[in-house]
Amino acid sequence: MKLLLLFCCLFTASLLVSASENYEVGEDAGAELLADRIMTVSDSLVKARLAALDPTWIEHRHDKIVRRRIVNYVQNWPIATGRMLARSARYFPIFEEQLAAAGMPRELKYLAIQESALRPYATSRVGAGGLWQLMPGTARELGLTVNDELDERLDAELGCAAGLQYLRYQYERYGDWALAMAAYNCGPGNVNKAIRRSGRRDPDYWQIRKFLPRETANYLPSIIAAVYLLTYYHEHDVAVEAMDLDMQITEAITVYRDLSLHRVAQVTGMRIDDVVELNPQYLKGYLPGLRGGHRLRLPSRVMPAMQAYLQKVPAGVEECDAPIPWGSPLLSDAELNPDQFYLPYRTMAMSGDTSLRQAAATFQVPVDQLAIWSNLGVLDSVRTDDVLTFYRIDEYRPVDPRVRDTPAPAPALANSPVAPITIPVRVERLEGELEVRETKLPESSNSVGAWLKGLFR
Repeated sequence: MKLLLLFCCLFTASLLVSASENYEVGEDAGAELLADRIMTVSDSLVKARLAALDPTWIEHRHDKIVRRRIVNYVQNWPIATGRMLARSARYFPIFEEQLAAAGMPRELKYLAIQESALRPYATSRVGAGGLWQLMPGTARELGLTVNDELDERLDAELGCAAGLQYLRYQYERYGDWALAMAAYNCGPGNVNKAIRRSGRRDPDYWQIRKFLPRETANYLPSIIAAVYLLTYYHEHDVAVEAMDLDMQITEAITVYRDLSLHRVAQVTGMRIDDVVELNPQYLKGYLPGLRGGHRLRLPSRVMPAMQAYLQKVPAGVEECDAPIPWGSPLLSDAELNPDQFYLPYRTMAMSGDTSLRQAAATFQVPVDQLAIWSNLGVLDSVRTDDVLTFYRIDEYRPVDPRVRDTPAPAPALANSPVAPITIPVRVERLEGELEVRETKLPESSNSVGAWLKGLFR
């Protein structure tokens, strides 16, 4: 009887297990169950991939925090992850350039993923801001300006330089990048306290981890998960969100004058929201013209127009007198499809290039952009039959070619309250030539409203 009862229990359990493999549960529970099942099968593969990463800067351990974070990136946050991957093609080339110049491990760029998810406007509950999440006081100590009209923490270059400088200070203090990143997150005081509580003379991050604040105890595992994601995202079929090439192929210049971002949009033909997105540090919409100049980041294809404008219109000239395209960016035809000015190249890896980084050097393309555009990982090996994708600028934007010779105002007539003023108001293309039509401002102020209505019909 007991044997029969035991047999029935085992048989029922096997049926339940078999049913559970094919049963679709609710969305949340089902997603968690599926993610757990995937990661249980692939944990050994994840560990092997982490072991293949560069161990000279940190030890890429695999634990439940790393595992949970990878599951979130791949399974639970696919849309947010795709956006973050797209932003990596925009910001990582800037970070790598500065890391190489500073002689620091290029993998430190992944710290910004944990800090801000590569969102320049990210702000913590305690006031840290920018891609590298610097506190206002710390940023000022590192030489950045933070006030109501200018927050240089939000600048991709300046914020990165300040963040790396602070990180180097911590590395010089501890001689270990893991401890330096922990101090970056919670401050050296908390790290020193954790070291004292551990009772070790020469501890590492993992030995003092349980004595650190909870957020910092999970900080390095979260960065390890970010490294894994950016290196192996394509192995998990994570879709990268589309981003205009104008937002990725950019460069910066220093402007030594006050300048409205509205004017930048007029000169370059860009959408004003794109200009603002590339220059989020200007909180009031203009470069305030402080001593030392300001960085202005724009798509490389429109930079010639901007530089020509700055050379043609010296500092101090009133904006209303500058020869720029007529009208407001909100009224004129801003470029809505900038990708048309780029040519895609799909090619094979060159002989001798065995890694994606080598191929990127051959084609003179940042490796992070080549990886995203080709749906590959930065550590991937390449063969001569592998197809790589990158982009080049096909058409640059020059300065607006239209000539606007505005006649001088007519002298005021005796006993006339309003003198007629002749100004160009429309530019139309007729048989390939530009025609500037002129109109006269009505002498009577009562008819100005009707004149304006007719102007924009």
